[in-house]
Amino acid sequence: MKHSDVVVVGAGISGLLTALALSKEGKNVLVLEESSEVGGVCRSYMVDGYQVDTGPHIITRLEGGPLKELMQKYFDVVPNFVPHGRYYIKLNNRIRAFPWNLQGWFEFDLIPQMDRLNLMKTLFSVSYLYNAGEDFSRKSLGELAGGGLSESTLRFLNCMSIFMTGAPMNETPVARFLDSERYKSRSSNVLEKLHNILMKEGAQDQFYPKGGLQSLITAVQSSMPEGRVEIRTCEKVVKIDAGNKKVETTEDEYGYDTLIYSGFASDLPALTGDLSDDYRQMLGKLPKSNILTIWLGLKEQVFKRQGSEIWVDADPYTWVVPVSNYDPSLAPKDRQLVGCAFRLGSDANLEKEKKRSLEAIYRIMPDLEKKVDMTHYQMLIPEKAMWTIATQFAGVKTPLEGVYLVGTDTEKRSMGVTRASYSVLKLLGTLKQDRIL
Repeated sequence: MKHSDVVVVGAGISGLLTALALSKEGKNVLVLEESSEVGGVCRSYMVDGYQVDTGPHIITRLEGGPLKELMQKYFDVVPNFVPHGRYYIKLNNRIRAFPWNLQGWFEFDLIPQMDRLNLMKTLFSVSYLYNAGEDFSRKSLGELAGGGLSESTLRFLNCMSIFMTGAPMNETPVARFLDSERYKSRSSNVLEKLHNILMKEGAQDQFYPKGGLQSLITAVQSSMPEGRVEIRTCEKVVKIDAGNKKVETTEDEYGYDTLIYSGFASDLPALTGDLSDDYRQMLGKLPKSNILTIWLGLKEQVFKRQGSEIWVDADPYTWVVPVSNYDPSLAPKDRQLVGCAFRLGSDANLEKEKKRSLEAIYRIMPDLEKKVDMTHYQMLIPEKAMWTIATQFAGVKTPLEGVYLVGTDTEKRSMGVTRASYSVLKLLGTLKQDRIL
């Protein structure tokens, strides 16, 4: 039986970043992946001459966030990144830039003036209380907004909640929206924090990787020290024996000193019988977030802005990202590649949602259909646990000796690659505390 310092279960972005970091820290790492490809929901592939990602991804907090920290410490090869640009909101058949600060709210005329004034007043008081230490993780945006808002404003707030958490506004914690403000406001002075929240422009440190998501996965793998990391694909883990520190797959069994599980935390109980009922129940309650992406290849450049659009008018709500604006090589010459993302419920009928979502795109842009020469569908789970007022995240430490978790169901900050990176940093900190590093 082969033995490794560390076995990482799962070769998604969380597992690969973990393998890279631990190998650079001197560990011999074995990565076990059940599919034939690495990267999980963070990779790219070709469809009819277009290079599509596994869902639209914009990497947030790149200038001073967790991925930047990991890249500075562990990457030998760093991808090139292109600034995302602004977010644009389409509401009531008009489009405006997203209001990140007080000036933006004053000018955001897609919703009524009285609603804007009430929201700004609420933002000021909540920001002050939050920076003074009040906990808003159990208070929903719907509860905070209260009554009296127009239908347009409620649709706007609900749309923002759906895309930021996967849950409607009555289940989305106010803390999710303040999380980005905490990152933006680094000062310990409450008044200075308030100034940053109310006056500073947002989304200035959000980027798209040139070459698509695959360039990030390639950079991670290229940075792994030779002979330190072995990645075995098409090997599904079927049992974790924590007592004897070994893991069984469909192909073989392996010994380890430390095991890092980067799959769905809710699936861990099926692999081991050594967990308490309370811990099993907690993992089983982690809510998953589903996204349908419709990739459209267009015969010409229809979307000309540097940035993405959020269509509140669409049913279902739609996030539109023209990725070939960041890197023209992702599409054939003189053509455009656009990803349209939709958050879906866990019980959604995929075939019905494909039809409904495509129709929603063409209702917003009736002339678009005749310009489409490629249509490709994906159903993905980009965050392994939604951040709702009821979600209890698993954390990286399990009750099993030598077994740890990593991934977006162990960390609630931000989303996507950034959230995964926060989780990896939390794991590394825990391993150092446990004297494994």
